[in-house]
Amino acid sequence: MNIQMNNGSITINGKTIFGNKFQIINGDKLVVDGNSQSVILGTQVNITVNGDAESITNGSGTIIAKNVGSISTGSGDVECGDVQGNIKTGSGDVDCGKVYGNIKTGSGDVSHR
Repeated sequence: MNIQMNNGSITINGKTIFGNKFQIINGDKLVVDGNSQSVILGTQVNITVNGDAESITNGSGTIIAKNVGSISTGSGDVECGDVQGNIKTGSGDVDCGKVYGNIKTGSGDVSHR
């Protein structure tokens, strides 16, 4: 998982963390702005982005965000506001605002305004 944003926060599996660059490394280590965080990560990571994100990538799990540059997830639903770029999910529903790029899902419903 990688999220790039400016002065925002994410809520990951119920814990809110503030920063600019969020990464999950080796599936079990959360790094925020270069510093390790103590968060219990499971096999599926559900992310809520609190603020505008430049980009979000996630292997598996639901992504909830407001305004985003682009989103990519291997498997999971995407709920978001406006997206300046593309949305791609291998398997999952997409429910979003305006999308200025493309929306692609291998299997799932797409709803956008």
